[in-house]
Amino acid sequence: MTDVHVSGYAVIPPSRARADRGEAVLTAEEYHARALSELLHSLGIGKKDLDGLSYALGINRTLWPHALIWSAEVAQNLGIAPKLTIISDHGGMSALGLLSQGYALIKSGMVDHVVLLGVDSPLTPSKPQGEYRLERTWRYELNYELPLGMIGPLSEAALIARRHMYEHGTTPEQLGLVAVSQRKNASKNPWAYLKQPLTIDEYLKSPYLAEPVRILDAVIPVNGGFALMLSSSDGAKRFTDKPVRIEGVETQVNSEPQNELRDITKLNIPSARLLERVGVGLNDIDFLELYDDFTVVVLMQLEALGFASEGGGRFVEKNSITYDGDLPVNTGGGQLSGGQAGTAGGFSLIVEAIQQLREEAGERQVKGTTRGLVTGLGCLGYNHNLINRGVALLSKP
Repeated sequence: MTDVHVSGYAVIPPSRARADRGEAVLTAEEYHARALSELLHSLGIGKKDLDGLSYALGINRTLWPHALIWSAEVAQNLGIAPKLTIISDHGGMSALGLLSQGYALIKSGMVDHVVLLGVDSPLTPSKPQGEYRLERTWRYELNYELPLGMIGPLSEAALIARRHMYEHGTTPEQLGLVAVSQRKNASKNPWAYLKQPLTIDEYLKSPYLAEPVRILDAVIPVNGGFALMLSSSDGAKRFTDKPVRIEGVETQVNSEPQNELRDITKLNIPSARLLERVGVGLNDIDFLELYDDFTVVVLMQLEALGFASEGGGRFVEKNSITYDGDLPVNTGGGQLSGGQAGTAGGFSLIVEAIQQLREEAGERQVKGTTRGLVTGLGCLGYNHNLINRGVALLSKP
């Protein structure tokens, strides 16, 4: 059975759609077109060359509504004819959801390549759909949260962070170390939206969004686009001499459905299952790209993965998590500083892992790296934390 590799990638720089600052103001459709064009250019092929490939197209479900038959519309807009299409609507796990499906398609022999397009433009919503955000949210949010004054993910993250402080003694300074460390990483990443230096004092002086969550504890929303080409072992040789191997992917949707008294500070990420299957230990992992919608979620994942038995907060106090530190985490700045492109935000973490393993990360390159772990978390659910959880292991061949 063939191995599966990433044979190419492309990134469209993030934008806050600030035309007054010269930033791009693009729709999701335009990001699709630009991401595909950049990917094909990097592979040294044109759109017509896709006709000679056995390939599938994968897309994430964007924040703002589009056609009911969305994947076919995207293919028609792009003027391409994939053998089949796949879609992920798993929020922050969408990128890993697509990676998992693409991996399975190639492993099964159904196709030789999968083109994944991760785009979103939450800051330039389509009209008139953009006026009706609440019609597309969770029913429990409409029925049980908004009437009580909750403001969506920010309120839910605040409850989780407060409980984490109670359970683990987590301090604001420890949360701040995550934000400051990732900003240092972002300062070396030309694709990061926020690059200016950040200190702990500046973090502590930043305003609350929903106490104890500060503005610097949360992602900065951006528009953006990404593209990946997944290929079989033979197919990858056509496009690159630096393929990145996907050793494996594991996902779980709606984790712990029977447990109504769950601990909201714990994440049951299916990492142990993946590591056991591929025969890899924690000491074999050189860097982590952890889904980071909030700083507290980074600490929770360090605990869940087995790196921080003493608690995530104490771990980041004792160990540097910058690109040149003890355990490099979110080496490109993550979404906290790099920006979260809506439901495509997780693609930025996969792309950063690919750059690290291809040794294309410039000043933020982790020395001697051979393997990285990427997570994806999506959907802050009622009486829960992030219910969709995924993990992938990428390595040099």
